[in-house]
Formats: sequence, structure tokens, C-alpha cells
Amino acid sequence: MATPAATFRAKTNFMKSWRPKNPPSNRDRLELYALHKQAVSGDAPTKDDAPDASVADKAKLSAWRSKRGVSQSDAMQQYIYECDRQIRVYGTRDAGETNGSTPMEAGNTSREGAGSAPQTPYMNNTTPQNTPANLNDEDDNNVLLCPRGLAAIPLLCAAASESRAAYLARLQVTALTNGWWSKQEPLCLEMQNPLSLPEKLIIGLAEQVEKVSLLVGNFLGDGNAVSAVSPRVVQAFLWPVHNIFLAVWILWILTCTYLGSVVMMSQTLLFGAKRTSTPLGRVFLEEINPSARAVDSLCEQHQTIGVRVTGLVLMPLMMLCDLSNSVVNRAGILAGSVFFVFMGLLTWWYWICVLPWLAMCGVSVAVMSGWCFGLIELSGN
Repeated sequence: MATPAATFRAKTNFMKSWRPKNPPSNRDRLELYALHKQAVSGDAPTKDDAPDASVADKAKLSAWRSKRGVSQSDAMQQYIYECDRQIRVYGTRDAGETNGSTPMEAGNTSREGAGSAPQTPYMNNTTPQNTPANLNDEDDNNVLLCPRGLAAIPLLCAAASESRAAYLARLQVTALTNGWWSKQEPLCLEMQNPLSLPEKLIIGLAEQVEKVSLLVGNFLGDGNAVSAVSPRVVQAFLWPVHNIFLAVWILWILTCTYLGSVVMMSQTLLFGAKRTSTPLGRVFLEEINPSARAVDSLCEQHQTIGVRVTGLVLMPLMMLCDLSNSVVNRAGILAGSVFFVFMGLLTWWYWICVLPWLAMCGVSVAVMSGWCFGLIELSGN
């Protein structure tokens, strides 16, 4: 049986030659880079970025730093899972299928199918700079400095796609002190920032739900105080609540990113780019455009119902971003920025009042639907 390290090397080798049918997002490319770098080198250095560092280098370092604290063995496992997820999402081009891409840089390795490991082990510890194999790119400077929260959305969507059976099976082998939610931290703002309180609240509530799901195993089932009821009944009841908290977290990340972009752009318009060190074009490139693409990805058919509903309620965000880009194309970056800020101020009530109310409604619906899943599990005992 192959060791985790050997499986990791084989997967790395395969990903360097993998050619997807659809080009992966910059977020997904950065995620693979960060996990591989963490697995090979451990925690990223804490020193400040070099003043002459490119946008791509800053993006890679930021993504790598987001994995701080993850052990190298866990990073290897997460890298393998993320590779498998991206292969499922983006597909693999047939050997004879072309899309005008250039030959891969690591051309000495053999092509393998999506589900098989390569025969030649990957012996180099160098982190791939732009996995999967470059498509029409001679370098990797097209990687954007994507905010940490936006970069995590594909992973949160993947977590939300966990089936009830998989969720129950995972809880059976998870220790109380090793829950998934207990390892999470705010992604939009630093822990010390008071404005991170809503995100801390979301994570904290979800962590308590997960603890209840893990604790019931000590009181329900054979050999415990209440032997007539299996712990799986309560866990099945809480499964949709777990999923809705993932959707609410995604909702918060995109809302926080949007409002942060409005504030950042307002400061640049008032005080100038030299004072704020944030050019208007950079805000569009690194915040607004990725946010619009993220909302669009939430509505794709492979997403779960909770994630797709989240994308639906965030459609106004995507529309505002697209309209602002249209103004930029017709009247210039200044006019597009003024329009973006104006629309953000005009629609404040939607982000501050309506979306939190919808989030609470979603949690209520999840609790009510949980009874159905609990009864289904009870009837199967």
C-alpha cells in the first residue's frame, strides 16, 4: 500500500501534466500552490513582502500564509483531496482534444487518466508554480492577488456538498476536540479586528452545533444512557444546519468583500491612490471581478441547493460588479469607480438588513428540514 508521501508525489506529478477541459480559476490555482508549498516547506515566513515583488508573487505568498498551522502531513492529504475535486469540477481533455494551448513545461512525464496515478514518481520538491499545466501561459503572472476569503469559497462549496451519509460517517471517526469547525478562523479580517465579530459568530455557532453532534455519541445508542435512539438520528437532524452555516459563511465572505471594496474605493477617490496605496484598477482586478465570478460559480448546477440559493440572493452583487465594469469600458476607470461607490451606498439596506434576515430564515428552514432527516434516520434503525 502506497504511503501518504508517495501518493502525494504521484498526485503532484499528475497535476503537472493534467490538462483540464475548462480553465481553473485563479483561486483554485492558488489553493493548489499553497497546499503544495505548505506540504513541502511548512509554514510561510512572516517577514513582509519584498517591495519589488510582483502581484503574482504576493498572491502566492498570501495563499501560502493562509495555510499557517496546517501540518505537512495534513497539507499533503488536503492537496490530494483538492486535486481530486478540481479534476471532477473541470474535467480532463482527451488526448486528441486541443484548445490552442502550448505544450506543457514538464513535458517528460507521461499523460495519465484522471483517476490513475502516474508510473514515474515525482522526485523534485519544487512547488509547481502554476498547476495545472499552463494553458496559453508562458508564465504565471496572471495569478491575481485574490482576497483570502474569496480564495476559500471553492473549498467551502466542496464542504457543503458532503452527503448526509458521508457526514454521519465522518462524525463516527472524529474526536470531540478535532471537529472541522473548531479549526476554522475568520477569513475576511484579522482575528483582532472588532469587525470580524459576525464571522466569529458564524463559526462559533457552527462549532457548537458540531460539538452537539459529536457529544450525542456519548449518551445515545447501545451501551449508553438512552439505548433506544441512535446518535445518528440527532446527527442527521443537525446535518442541514451544518450545511446552512457553510452557506451563511459564504454569504458573509462575499458581502464583506463587497462592502470592503466600496470603502477601499471611496478612500482612494477621496484621498488619492498614492495616499491609500490602492489604485482603482487594482480594486477592480483583485476584488470586484473575482467577487462577480465567485457569485456566478455559486449558481452552477453541480452546487448544492443551499449554495445555489446563496448565489441567487447575491445576484445583485454580480449585477453591480458587471454594470460597474461596463461603465469602466465606456467612460473610464474614474467613472466606473464613482458608479460602484454610488450604487454601494444606494443599496446599503440590502447588504446590512435584507441579507442578515435571509440568513436567519435559512437557518430556520434548515432546523425545520432537519426533523425530516432525523425521522428518515430513525425509521431506518
